[in-house]
Amino acid sequence: MPIFRLEGEDMSEARLVIAQETNLELESHLEDWLENSPQALTQEPLLWIGRQTSASVEDRTIFPDLLGVDAEGNLIIVELKRDEAPREVVAQLFEYAAWANELSDSQIHRIAETYFATRSEVQDKTFDDVFRIVFDILETDELPPLNRVLRLFIVAEEIPTRIAQVCRFLRTSYSMNIVCIDVSTFQTESNERIISMEAKVGNEELNTSRNQRQAVIQISRWSEDQSTQEVLRDVVQGLTNGDVNVVFKQKDILEKYPNFNVNTLRRVIIEDCANGPPPNDNIVINPHGKYWWVARGEYRLYDPARDKG
Repeated sequence: MPIFRLEGEDMSEARLVIAQETNLELESHLEDWLENSPQALTQEPLLWIGRQTSASVEDRTIFPDLLGVDAEGNLIIVELKRDEAPREVVAQLFEYAAWANELSDSQIHRIAETYFATRSEVQDKTFDDVFRIVFDILETDELPPLNRVLRLFIVAEEIPTRIAQVCRFLRTSYSMNIVCIDVSTFQTESNERIISMEAKVGNEELNTSRNQRQAVIQISRWSEDQSTQEVLRDVVQGLTNGDVNVVFKQKDILEKYPNFNVNTLRRVIIEDCANGPPPNDNIVINPHGKYWWVARGEYRLYDPARDKG
């Protein structure tokens, strides 16, 4: 399907200008884009802890393209390919996964802090410090355990059907959290670049255990009748009793809904805030929101008498 740019300020007279699809010039360009915009991969906050990380496996060295963690401490491994992803990319990704699966907390910290030394915005910071900043975690709150789950990504200009079929089988039959993403680049007449990212594999439900499925069912029962925002507002009302001076925390909400996904909860709260955390979170706030961001992981009700969006 073609990509169009809307041209013209008057909506009644605007026209659709087609953007011509182009090819990636270098694989490293895609690495750069994702490294600078981690949320583009999963639409949630991520923390990169390595790029082209050197890892010794038996008698040779491997170099995962991007290595990261999510808010729950799960490791993320991304393999990028220019043009069509070759058949061997799956085996390559599994080799990286086998290595990453054995990493201890101290090894993950060391990898991350070596990478942070190359990034001006986090130089001289520890893994724990950066993790708390990116995922909005208070100093008094415990960090999640690391490396309980591996999340694997293949990102390429074209995901062949044969690779998508294998990855879908592994995801749905063997609970492997693997995602395949097609990347397309377009250029408009005014030389604007437009990037499209489409998940070819990743929307399918993982083959979870009975207990895990039950947890998903428990969360989805209320969401059928109420939106996430409505449920959150009910919980917040119970915590604050409408008092705009009462500060509530993410962990207070998680105590009532322990199966609530941390990333989802945080995003929903901030998207209903009239202000927000530092802009590097890349979350769009709502100037008409019902909450006010106080500090990492802390919020209160919006008070129109003293707060400004």
